[in-house]
Amino acid sequence: MPQIACDIADLAAAGDYALPAWVSIVRVYNKLVRRLERMLDQHGLCLAHFEILVKLSMAEGITQQELASRLLVTKGNVCTLLDRMELNHWVERRAHPEDRRANRLFLTPKGKKLLEQAFPSHIKIVDETMGILSNTQQKSVFEALSRLDRELIEE
Repeated sequence: MPQIACDIADLAAAGDYALPAWVSIVRVYNKLVRRLERMLDQHGLCLAHFEILVKLSMAEGITQQELASRLLVTKGNVCTLLDRMELNHWVERRAHPEDRRANRLFLTPKGKKLLEQAFPSHIKIVDETMGILSNTQQKSVFEALSRLDRELIEE
């Protein structure tokens, strides 16, 4: 087991890539989140609200439970986020026709407009960031992270 105080670069140089890869994933994720949050703040959005707008634009009419599953969060977390979004008139809940206990979720015209304004900035960040890598490197990153995603078990 490597010592905690060891240099990550030394591990990679020695051919042990597990910890350096992990640290790199975490660092890149944190940098991307900060960059996205700064951009979304210009649109009056937080990252969680943006993710909900995107998910609903792709699957309007899903239930809160389905949305929670797609976002990998609890139904309670989604409920709190949706309450705020409903107050802002970005989303609306409608009674589920076959299940009185459930609501279906829809974007409002205001929510759709907000997403249309913010999404191009999001795509610009994706293009700028991923443009650092060649298409072959992008494919390798996609394949490696997709495998990790498939293999990791939700707890």
